[in-house]
Amino acid sequence: MKKFILFILFLFYSFFLNAQYINYSQFYSSPHSLNPALSGSGEFGRIGVIYRNQWPLIDNGYQFFTSWIDYNLSKSNFSFGINFSNEKIGVNSLSTSHISPSLSYEINLGYDWVIRSGIQISYTNSNFDSQNLLFYDQFQQNGSINPTLENLSAFEKVNYLNLAVGLIAYSNNVWLGASIYNLPKPNISYSDNIENLARLYSFHGGYNLKLNKVSKHNLSLVPAFNFRIISNISQLDLGSYLNLNPILFGIFYRGIPISSNNSIESIIGILGVKNRNFSVSYTYDYSLSELKGLTGGAHEISLIYQFNFLGKKLPPKNVRLLQCPIPNF
Repeated sequence: MKKFILFILFLFYSFFLNAQYINYSQFYSSPHSLNPALSGSGEFGRIGVIYRNQWPLIDNGYQFFTSWIDYNLSKSNFSFGINFSNEKIGVNSLSTSHISPSLSYEINLGYDWVIRSGIQISYTNSNFDSQNLLFYDQFQQNGSINPTLENLSAFEKVNYLNLAVGLIAYSNNVWLGASIYNLPKPNISYSDNIENLARLYSFHGGYNLKLNKVSKHNLSLVPAFNFRIISNISQLDLGSYLNLNPILFGIFYRGIPISSNNSIESIIGILGVKNRNFSVSYTYDYSLSELKGLTGGAHEISLIYQFNFLGKKLPPKNVRLLQCPIPNF
């Protein structure tokens, strides 16, 4: 019964607050999950992985994993990428996997601004292990547990296609982006009932403030935000990075009360290290809500490696073209 109750709570919470979509604190370390226009926004190629363990104190919690790769074909202004992601609830092995290829196109507006548009197609497979669930008809007066009469074999798997689009514009210091996921509002129901996945709207941006004039180091302060809306639920992540190359610090607040439905509240601490081609970052979410002390918060780690398999010897990117000012890019 405990596992059944926990399963219902996880399913309810994940649908209404996470909208059955990956919700990373390091949202820029999983660019394809944030905005398809960010596909290929590095200098050449990038490969990355990110893992999140949310609520580890509750039966293995809610786990997210994403791996991705993209490449910038600078001569044609096109970029391509592919994203593999998985979400898993430990209570009953509820697992959802996505395969998401993406394509983006870049337009240079003189030497000062770049606009990128992107599209992403996804195939999703979602399934759960019903053997760990307990139902009322299984409990007997003598304390024994019998097999259930419920037939769950037809409710253990669902597959669907999905679509996302996005835009982002950036200069040397500023970036602003917007994306829409779940455009066709696919049916995600495990039964014959229709449960359409609501569209997810994201608005994100920031400013890279160079502090070199007051410091001997390559120092910058980077305030940033990510505002999401799905159905009547809204979420705002707001904070700042302090980039002291090669070390990156950051602190964010999630759940600024912009509406009565915004109940997620946590402080997020970020620590990262980056060299020329490789970066690693770690975050911890400390809950400020009624769940404080009960869940273990959330741990998140990401790794990004930049590469150029074409082997071209070119001048640095900041000499050839405008750099995207987002941290870790």
